[in-house]
Amino acid sequence: MKLKLITTAVLFSSAISVSAEEYQVISDITWSNVDVAGSSYDVLGLDGTYYFDKKESLGPYNEFEYINKVSNIGAAYTNWETGEYYTAEVSGELFVENFLIGAGYAEDKFDNDATLFSLGYLFSDDLLVRVDAIDTDGADTVYNISAAYNHQINETDYLGFTLATDDNTDYVTLSSKYFTHLGDDKYFTANVSFTDTDFGSTWALGSSYYFSKATSVSATLGDDDLYEVSAQHFFNENVALYASFASQDDLVETETYTIGLRAQF
Repeated sequence: MKLKLITTAVLFSSAISVSAEEYQVISDITWSNVDVAGSSYDVLGLDGTYYFDKKESLGPYNEFEYINKVSNIGAAYTNWETGEYYTAEVSGELFVENFLIGAGYAEDKFDNDATLFSLGYLFSDDLLVRVDAIDTDGADTVYNISAAYNHQINETDYLGFTLATDDNTDYVTLSSKYFTHLGDDKYFTANVSFTDTDFGSTWALGSSYYFSKATSVSATLGDDDLYEVSAQHFFNENVALYASFASQDDLVETETYTIGLRAQF
């Protein structure tokens, strides 16, 4: 009987590990209609990231660990009104032992460019401190300093915090994310952020509810007259369709409708 119970436990453990989804490529294509003060624009977006090792989902196919520790390269392209304006960027992160080294480059249609260099250190799997230096045409280099901490509650649930500022402390941002498994295939996330600048402060609250690993709805609310609602559904472990609506009426009234397709392999 004891041997039978041990064998059953081993098989059950194996089934759990096999059921976890792993990905190395995550890519999105989006189309948005942006209305700014009565003027309408169509925007096409493409982006993708390749990870040099597999990333394991936490249950929902699009949820991963709070602090990424996998080397990667990525690229993104955004096109406004079929070429009226565009931006393009490439970036990469390399983890060597506990050190993080990163670089990136971005430019737009008018040859404005920016260069990014990053250096970070993983004090543990749950604490990453990094400095990002951003050199932009016609402006002084800006150094952004951030620290991300993950409090692992159990095998899936966590509470993460990130504190970020620049070298002149012109802004300070504190953000947090809570992820929890409610039971069966249901999950819940909550996000909060607070930013203080020389011009004032802003906050935002967000949440996602997963009816299953594949289907979710989300909402975001901000004090600068921002709100957003969205929904996402994975047809299988690899392909998802999502849509969102965002509205902001702070200085300029803006409404954005977005539909996107995601592929993960």
